[in-house]
This record gives sequence, C-alpha cells and structure tokens, in this order.
Amino acid sequence: MSPRMAALLMPFVALGCVGVIGDDHDPPPGGHAGAGGDQELTAGPMPMRRLTRREYDNTVRDLLGERSSWGQTLSPDRDPGFSFSRPSVVTTLEAADLRGAAEALTAAAIPRLGRLLGCNPTAVGEPACARSFIESFGMRAYRRPLDRAEVDALVALYQTGRTPLALAFPQAVGLVIETILQSPGFLYRWELGPQAPAREGALVRLRSYEVASRLSYFLWSTMPDQALFDAAAANALDTSAQVEQQARRMLADPKARVSLADFFEEWLKLDELDELSKEYAGFNDALKSAMMQEARTFATHVAFDGDGRFGTLLTAPFSFVNNALARLYGITGVRDTTLSRLDLDAGQRSGMLTQAGFLARTGDPDGSHPVRRGKEIFEGFLCKVVPPPPGEVPPPRPVMPGLTTRQRFEDHAKNECAAGCHALFDAFGFAFEHYDGVGRYRTMDSGARVDSSGRVTIDGAARSFNDAPGLTRIVAESEEARRCFAVHWLRFAFRRLETEADGASIDAVMTRFARSGHDMREVLVSLTSTPSFRYRSLNPGEVMP
Repeated sequence: MSPRMAALLMPFVALGCVGVIGDDHDPPPGGHAGAGGDQELTAGPMPMRRLTRREYDNTVRDLLGERSSWGQTLSPDRDPGFSFSRPSVVTTLEAADLRGAAEALTAAAIPRLGRLLGCNPTAVGEPACARSFIESFGMRAYRRPLDRAEVDALVALYQTGRTPLALAFPQAVGLVIETILQSPGFLYRWELGPQAPAREGALVRLRSYEVASRLSYFLWSTMPDQALFDAAAANALDTSAQVEQQARRMLADPKARVSLADFFEEWLKLDELDELSKEYAGFNDALKSAMMQEARTFATHVAFDGDGRFGTLLTAPFSFVNNALARLYGITGVRDTTLSRLDLDAGQRSGMLTQAGFLARTGDPDGSHPVRRGKEIFEGFLCKVVPPPPGEVPPPRPVMPGLTTRQRFEDHAKNECAAGCHALFDAFGFAFEHYDGVGRYRTMDSGARVDSSGRVTIDGAARSFNDAPGLTRIVAESEEARRCFAVHWLRFAFRRLETEADGASIDAVMTRFARSGHDMREVLVSLTSTPSFRYRSLNPGEVMP
C-alpha cells in the first residue's frame, strides 16, 4: 500500500484499538440473586472484543465467499486465566497483519466483484452502484445498517479512488472493501454502531442486530445469515420466544456442529496436544490429531445424532476410533485411518474423560499424573476454585521401582504445605490411575497392581468409586457438574466469566436443562432467551446519554 493510500484509509480504521472496551479483567465468579418472578432484571457485562481467529476466517468466508486462513496469523486467542479462546489487545504487529490480510483478501475479491456488487454499474451508473454496494456490503460486514454519515464517508472514499487516484471502478470499490475489512465495525463485536444504547432500567437492552450477531457468533462462530438479518430488520428478535425460534433453526444447520465441537476442544484444552512431547512409541502428530478429532466427533455425535444427554457425554462405552487410536486402546483389526464408531470395553472406557485426548493432555510425559487430572475435574467439571498453594511445596518423591504413582502422590499430599489443597482434588485424579501418560489402559504400575479406588465429596455428600468409569457416573449424575456445564456454555457464549448478575439467567437455564432430562441442546437454546443474552450491564466508565 502506498503512503498516500494509507493516509486515505486512516480516518476509517482503528488498528491500534485495544481488544476490549470495558473491564479488561474478569470479575471473580460469584453467587447470584434468585430467579423469582418479582426479581429485578439482571445481566452481566458485554465487553467489546476483536473477532477470534476462527470467527475472523469464518466471517471472511461468509462475507466474501473466500476461504481464508488469515485469522491464524493473528495472535493466539488463548487467555491463561480463561477456559475459552478470546483475543487480547491489538498490538502494532497485529495491526500490520490485519492490514496485510485486508489487502490480500481485497485483491482476491476484485476479480469476482460482480458476485458481491448486487448491481450492474453499466445499467444503473457507477456512482449509484457504488453507493448501493456500500450500503448492502457495509451492513453485512458491520452486522448492522450503516448510518448516513458512515455511508457518505465511504462514498467519498470511493470517489477519491475513482477521480484523484484515477482507479478503475473495481479498484475504487476494492479500496472501500479494504477499508471496511480494517474498520472497528468489522473487526470488533459491537454491532450497535453510532446509535445510543437502549437503556431499560439499570440495564442496556440489546437491539435486534446485536442479538442477531450474538446468536450467530455463539452458535455458528460467524456473521448472521440472511434469515437473521431479515429478522433483525423486522424487529423479529424482540422477544425471548423469537430468539429461541431462531436458535432452534440455527442448531439444525451444519455450522452448529462445528461450533459445538470447538466448545469441547477448548473446554478440554485439546489444542495443547500439539505442543506435547511424550516418551511413548507412536505418540506422533497423526495420533495427536486423531485424539482431537475423536473428542470433536464424539461430542457432535452425542449432541446431534444421539440422545444429546449430558450423562452420555461422560458415560458412553463407545467412541470414534481409527487405526492409531485402536492400537492405543488395545483393539485389533482396525486398519482404516479415518474415524469410525466402535464399542469399547465398558470396564475401561466411559465417555470423554476416559478418551485418549483428555488423558494424554493431563498425563505426564512418562506416566500418569493424578494431581493434574484431579485438578482438571475439580475445576473444569465442578467449577470449584483451588486455593493458592501456601508457600513453596516440595515435589513428589522421584520415580523408583516398587513405588506406584499413587503412593508417591499420596505421600506428597501429607506434606503440611500440600495437604490443604490436595485433599480437595487428588482423589478425583486417583480414579484415572489405570491410564498411563497417553491414555493407554494398564493394570500394573512400577511392578504393583494399580489402585484406582477412592472417595470424593460431590454435591455435599461423600461418594465412593472403584475406577474411572465409576467416578464418571458420579460426575454425570452430579448437580454441581451439570450446573458447571451450563456455566461453561455461558463463558463460551460471552467470552467472559460469569458474574453475580448472571445468576438468575443460569438458574433459568438449569431449570430447563433439568426438565429436558439434561439434554445439552436445551442448555444452548435456553441460554439464548435469558436476560444475560438479551441485555447487558453498563461497562465501567460508560456514560449513558
């Protein structure tokens, strides 16, 4: 891009913006107010964030008809203090990446401009066609109608490209596309635009286009489709019933399968498999990819092709396996490199917590790791908070013949500094001692028989188990685990932690979750009709007119 061109674009773009408007740090998860009919309407905040890597590529695909991997050049969306992907601030380097992506995507779009224009410049005249394109393309890119001033500014940019710069019509329109792709309206999730927020009591009520975008990025990880835009234009996203109707329609679309698989991949942190190194023969990129695909395929099958039950996720004695996974699971006769459904040994495998991906990610490079696995269950599946360690905690005893992993870690938990927190979650991890560092089933450890029995406190009561399948059945029946599952979906949808103001919405989701027999699809649908989905609280420092 020439310096003159860059100067023309700068009034329209905000590449140095931070990735969040509002509080950049999550408030701690809290309690909640009740959900009675006379309860004051409450909802959590809605920080403004840049599109995630996946959202960027998906939005480019649906906006331009261009398969894109430019989103993967952006900084990773991983936030160490948060379970799901969410972008951080936009750095100077990332601003340059976004500019490069806009230039490349525009160059690819210009030869196919006729498919994007929606008008014939020869028939209606170039200026009229350019304005019509700016209004229609801008509405889809910003996920809301542009106001008169925004349209006029982009028309002026087109005219500058057409006359002083002497660009041909396609290139002058391309200048507009390139500008839009670098603008805050495209890059950030804040579809209100220059309109004043709609205040309703102490909350801001989201307008139809904001609700349409919130639906589409939650269930599809991309921009709204035409049906959602039409509903927004007709104010047909004004009631919880209307929003729920759209949510059910969207769940029937194949894009919902991909987004649901993304949720489970991120919840289980399976993207970390790529970086793992294990001292096991056959632990290579092909096996790691199969582990991730197993979890994604299993979750989407249960949700969309199976009974949809939360309990099935945690107790099903089947999975989707290829030849590499079959060898790890001790199954013979599987030669296909693609995944197919197989029944597994119910005494060894019970749902996604006994699948190789979760076990490999939480295992040690050369063995099991009960503390890590137990902490994952305690925090990730029960939403419990582990207190910080009280000072420097000595490591467990080293590996030695005749001393099992469980014995080493039980001895470690007796340490005065470790006892306070390890007593909370170690027992959950001991349930998985039958699995080595990559999830292979074993009966012996360091020459001694594995002991995977234990006793945990869950739902306020002590429960005993003999092994991982026994523990997964307890977790599957737990109200704490079911509520935690719903909370994770709220975090995924809003890319933030829950607050006290979200409590009534979570209660409403839990009521419908229970009525459905704990069908996970009802968690997604019911969440879209809650106050936390359709309203927001004021952001810190936000001044209402």
